[in-house]
Amino acid sequence: MSHSFRRWLSLGLVVSLSLGAVACSQEPPVASPNVLLITLDTLRSDWIHAYGFQSENTPVIDGLADRGVLFENAIAAASLTAPSHGSIMTGRYAREHSIGTLNGESRLEGVETLADFFRQAGYETGAFVSNVVLRRRIGLDRGFDVYDDELGKSEENRPAYFERPAEQTAKRAIDWLTKRSGEKPFFMWLHLQDPHGPYTPPSDYEGKVGPVPLRMKSDLSVLNRNTGQAGIPAYQALPGVADPAHYAGRYAEEIMYADYWLGEVIKTFESRGVTREAVIVLTADHGESLGEQGYFFQHGQSVRPELARVPLIVVAPKVAPRKASDLVSHVDIVPTLIDLADLSVDPETSGISLRSSFTSDRTLDSRVVFSDTEGESGLYGQNRLTRVLGSALSSRAVQPGGSIQSESLEETESGAWRPVQIDTSAVEQISNYLDRAVELVPVGAMAEEHIEQLRALGYLDPEVGPDESNSKTPAQGTP
Repeated sequence: MSHSFRRWLSLGLVVSLSLGAVACSQEPPVASPNVLLITLDTLRSDWIHAYGFQSENTPVIDGLADRGVLFENAIAAASLTAPSHGSIMTGRYAREHSIGTLNGESRLEGVETLADFFRQAGYETGAFVSNVVLRRRIGLDRGFDVYDDELGKSEENRPAYFERPAEQTAKRAIDWLTKRSGEKPFFMWLHLQDPHGPYTPPSDYEGKVGPVPLRMKSDLSVLNRNTGQAGIPAYQALPGVADPAHYAGRYAEEIMYADYWLGEVIKTFESRGVTREAVIVLTADHGESLGEQGYFFQHGQSVRPELARVPLIVVAPKVAPRKASDLVSHVDIVPTLIDLADLSVDPETSGISLRSSFTSDRTLDSRVVFSDTEGESGLYGQNRLTRVLGSALSSRAVQPGGSIQSESLEETESGAWRPVQIDTSAVEQISNYLDRAVELVPVGAMAEEHIEQLRALGYLDPEVGPDESNSKTPAQGTP
């Protein structure tokens, strides 16, 4: 063997050993996590046991809270379903996306969604929704390989009442999960309609919670509309039931029912991802009035805390369980999930990643967040709310001398909200926010079938006909 060959061989061995040592010193690349986003319809946070509700009606959600971060002060971007989900999926406030504050009459266009980002990163994407206004016609299907919005008749005694109960939606989601090979990571959005009214839990859940006393102790009459004060909305009315405590108990039982099927989906989700870490985020689109300001069993009529405060729980690898008092928003979900999944994308959002608040020694900087409904916008600070009210909000109307009413509220130590002097700085911020409003995109002609479903759900007044469906706003205060 020549000297030069031995030298070449020795050098090769040294290089090989050196490369091997470097390879052994590095940790293997972390596989992309599977991601589950859960949105529960019409769920106010204070009716979850982990958030302080008296009954243990949410063992599955409580279990998520026990192993993740529970945000105590999460604010919905809107108090209606379509606008809030538009914000959840884009990271933009309701006035900043083309659904706007309407609920089923406008669609999302011109902006990438959370599903777009995951699919571009090589994820399989699937969505399973239960509410008629979330059908693909409003544009939230973009980015999903599968968008299951097939709704059936959920009540035999009301043939026109279309939605999809938790069991049916959960089983569709479970079926999709079991067919995943595991070779690619997946992102799934699960939306459960329960506990949306009318409060009709399955028979095996009736009575599991029982009546829950509200401030209003006397019987309520049935309103002739789907909105209004001091009465039961027409679409919520149950034959022979006038006691508000009975309705409240059934609301809690519907939450319990949804919680169970949520658990079945989570079990399958985690069992299918044994080779990958898992990220789970749970929230609600908005809350529900249960007597506040004289409104019962309805939402969408304001952005007050009973409608805007929602649960937000994040479970992720290496995240220690804790409760966080930081003020957070629906618009934070997109940047947080992108951060947790380490996606190489920088979306244009109004939110922030909440990852820095996952440890007890870190808190988010002082901030404000917006919440909307049709004809009203609010600005939340820590324990403070300023809202401006009007039938057709514009930044000009909010300016000094405008015709818009405004009020500021402050949360007391007891949790009550009391009026305080108008925060003029907050009113100016709302005006500037309204200047950023984008043009709404109409959904176009609505099929007669969908009109009937919207009417049955309480989204449209009974007198609204097919020709009016695209020019008349769905009844305010409904889903």
